[in-house]
Amino acid sequence: MHRIHFTADDVARVRVAPTLGPMAETLFSLTTLRRRAEETAFGGWRRRVRGGLGPRSAVLAAIAPARLPCFDMALLAGPGRDLAESAETFLASPRRAVRAELDFYAGHHGRVPAALAGLIDTPAARREVLSTVEAYHRAAVAPHWTAIRAHLDAERARRGAILLDHGVDGLLSSLHPDIRWTPSTLHVNAGDQFDDDFVLDGRGLLLVPSFFLRAPGVMYDPIDPTDYILIYPASLGADHAAGIWTTGTSAQALANLLGRTRASVLTAIADGVATTGALARRLDISSAAVSQHTTVLREAGLITTLRHHSNVLHNPTQTGLTLLDRERTPV
Repeated sequence: MHRIHFTADDVARVRVAPTLGPMAETLFSLTTLRRRAEETAFGGWRRRVRGGLGPRSAVLAAIAPARLPCFDMALLAGPGRDLAESAETFLASPRRAVRAELDFYAGHHGRVPAALAGLIDTPAARREVLSTVEAYHRAAVAPHWTAIRAHLDAERARRGAILLDHGVDGLLSSLHPDIRWTPSTLHVNAGDQFDDDFVLDGRGLLLVPSFFLRAPGVMYDPIDPTDYILIYPASLGADHAAGIWTTGTSAQALANLLGRTRASVLTAIADGVATTGALARRLDISSAAVSQHTTVLREAGLITTLRHHSNVLHNPTQTGLTLLDRERTPV
């Protein structure tokens, strides 16, 4: 059991991020690949990915062995907007940070596998491991990343709504069945082999949902354990998962109907990206272009627009959600 101890300042500094990025989710997916849990949601994906694993799969098995803990490459790679950003961070990781992760791994598994043994001192070994992970990402995660990221954005928006309606107590009490909030301690069931107490000491806690990681865990730097991240499983029903694996066809059909950019605007609004500025950043277009597209969507009855102080907030209508083949997510 992990116990995370809060002060009043920590409660005020709880934040929610949508994701640590594609590198972290790719690494988290290795754990899901090795297990049989949530077969309805992940069974088809597992069978397809396992059937395509190449001869370097031993490296992947070393990173995520059958028994926890994994080699925490996600911590070394850090959060990143894309795979390349996290890859650069991993390649530049200090030797002592890599050694600390491998020592922790060996402490639980008895040894460091040969596939990981050179990561401390040998740049070529890091590049080889990274190349294997990148190839796995292209096969297992990249085809679905846009839909996965949209699902995680929607999860963050849902948590924001819970925070607004029910406060921090409501947010921390509703994260996952294996996470229990008894003010002022958050209890995280991380398995019998892990028993730790984490004192936030006024720094707060970052909450990050994961699509692939289906059990909660605490991420922190063992050399400098000052900032803690709680990774929790995003809500995921079988119907949502099915939509992730088949999203390419429906997304193309929607783009054919509305136009690619306008379809992306509607999808982003349904994912909880509500303001013109946020839409412009998400889609990498100008605010003027966003305004043009939202005007058309509003006139078609697919979104509504409200002004809140200096912000213009967009929300999907039921018609818009139906077009996206979605239902309103209950809060």
